[in-house]
Amino acid sequence: MSQPLIAARNAPVRQLKTSAEARPELQVVTPPVVRRLRLPLPVACVLLLTLGLLGLLMTNIAIAGDAYEITDLQVQSQRLSNEQQAVAESLAQQSSPEQLARRAQQLGMVAAPDPVHLSEHGVVGKATPAPSPTASAAR
Repeated sequence: MSQPLIAARNAPVRQLKTSAEARPELQVVTPPVVRRLRLPLPVACVLLLTLGLLGLLMTNIAIAGDAYEITDLQVQSQRLSNEQQAVAESLAQQSSPEQLARRAQQLGMVAAPDPVHLSEHGVVGKATPAPSPTASAAR
């Protein structure tokens, strides 16, 4: 036989106390009442799905609002472009040589008979006085 087995056989045997005084009475212990909110799985899934759909709806509303804003800005841009083109055409018409000459005559200006130019060597041409507007109007 092995040594541990021999030592176990020679060890004193403990006597179990069988008397009622040595044993405490057993009592049934009830677990403490825990109040937890237990959400059933189907309700949680429906709630999660509803929240997801609401989020998707809000996103679509924001995208639609941006689309309306983009459309309004495109219309405004087109209107401003048309106005710019109309103003450019009006300016081109008013700045034509014929229109400038007509406006100058309306303001009492007369055309110089012999224009004088300036160059690096000095004045080119001979300046002559312009006829008075009343004299030209009388002709």
